Amino acid sequence: MSVLFLLASLGAVNGLLLGLFFLVKGPSKIANVYFSGLLISLSIRIVKSIVFYFQRDVDYAILQVGLSACAFIGPFFFLYAKSVVKQSKRYHKSDLILLAVVFVLVVTVGTLYPYRNFPEVWNSYIIHGIYVLWSLFTLLGVYYTFVSVRDVFKRKQRFNKSQSYFVAIALTVLAINITYQMALYGSFTYLWGALIFTIVMYVLIGKSMMNRSLNMAGRDLSVSDQTDLMSKLNQCMLNEKPFVNSKLKLEDLASSVGMNRNTLSKLLNDEYGKGFSHYVNSYRIEEAKQLIASRPELSLEGIGYEAGFNSKSSFFASFRKITGKTPADFKK
Repeated sequence: MSVLFLLASLGAVNGLLLGLFFLVKGPSKIANVYFSGLLISLSIRIVKSIVFYFQRDVDYAILQVGLSACAFIGPFFFLYAKSVVKQSKRYHKSDLILLAVVFVLVVTVGTLYPYRNFPEVWNSYIIHGIYVLWSLFTLLGVYYTFVSVRDVFKRKQRFNKSQSYFVAIALTVLAINITYQMALYGSFTYLWGALIFTIVMYVLIGKSMMNRSLNMAGRDLSVSDQTDLMSKLNQCMLNEKPFVNSKLKLEDLASSVGMNRNTLSKLLNDEYGKGFSHYVNSYRIEEAKQLIASRPELSLEGIGYEAGFNSKSSFFASFRKITGKTPADFKK
């Protein structure tokens, strides 16, 4: 029993810590904020399940807090998935309204019908409403996840590192939702959700640490290794177009292809012959060329922004440096 309690608790505790870590580390990244909300709300719900499983006479206030957190799991997962797929750079008003509405509903219902005084109302109506909300937004989040990787299936390619984690997160949230639904309406135990959360979390952490170790050990790459990695990098640039993000950094691109920043920097200098900025801008220029040919309604400045440049001057300067022409000359 103590081993089971430890295994179930580890994921919830570490989920809370990771949620706070992502919130502190990357508050400027929209996806990080929504992901931290997902981890925190999911961890609180799992803590409630663990406490209730091992101690049935738990205070009803704890049950209310856990179920209230459950109402946020689906919306936070949906917003996280959508922000990843759409590469959100700012908060959308509709998304904030969604969270505000859920918050107002949770506070209002919890104030008017506290679990301590109305357990029958919670068990008969409120819990079912929360689970419907959770399931609806989980399915929407899974849909966005599918949209982000369907081209990989069409081309019969392998997921890169970031896609693998994204899909794993989506499947984990879906699996936990299913186990909780089965526990509510069937004979399952809520503890399965906690165990799934713990197992997946440590598998992902282990894979992340292993990849980092392999990348650190692989700084001195052979010629064939460099060629293979360069090919993988080029495929990522063509298929996923990370360069359209004007804030793309060396470490972001490295993470998307399973390298660390030092390995990628060395690869670009040795194999490509030029640095990160020139490499990324070369793809942005190719994208701009295609936009000039296919989108005549766009201004040249607009094309620069669409291709990933953060200003008109940087677009024009890079275009002339790489092609020997100005965008206007190329358009003519």
